[in-house]
Amino acid sequence: MGRDWVQQLKDTFQPHVTEPVTAVGLLQPAGTMGSFGLAKLSPLAAMVKNKGVNEKAGGLAKTGVFTNTKLAAIVLTAGKVYAFRTKQKGYNWKVEEQLGEWDRKDVKFSVEQKKITSQVSIDVSSTGDHYELEAMTAGSKGFHDDFLAAIGA
Repeated sequence: MGRDWVQQLKDTFQPHVTEPVTAVGLLQPAGTMGSFGLAKLSPLAAMVKNKGVNEKAGGLAKTGVFTNTKLAAIVLTAGKVYAFRTKQKGYNWKVEEQLGEWDRKDVKFSVEQKKITSQVSIDVSSTGDHYELEAMTAGSKGFHDDFLAAIGA
């Protein structure tokens, strides 16, 4: 039997939050996949594109031409939304730092399905913060289905 990656992620983040984890999404800056393709043609053009992509991610995640993409784990509980910086370590995930914590009712998600990703916009009404990220959906075997359903996609 294969690994239950979704449950493994929930278990990874559960010690870092106070309520039961209902869903976790691993998100990268929106436009990362386009930058990846562009880097094959022109690393310089990809670096310029990445600057804008990273700014729209608002510091929750970061992509680079010569570095690994830094992912944001968006963790949902019944009452809160958390953002963590995370990275894969072998077959596990390592929690690097908490980047945000908001009341669930204070956060509005919107999702736009693209060809191979789902673009996820996060708006925090109390602060006016806006984040543009994307979840890999093509070829993911439903990995983000629970998360996208939980945010109302």
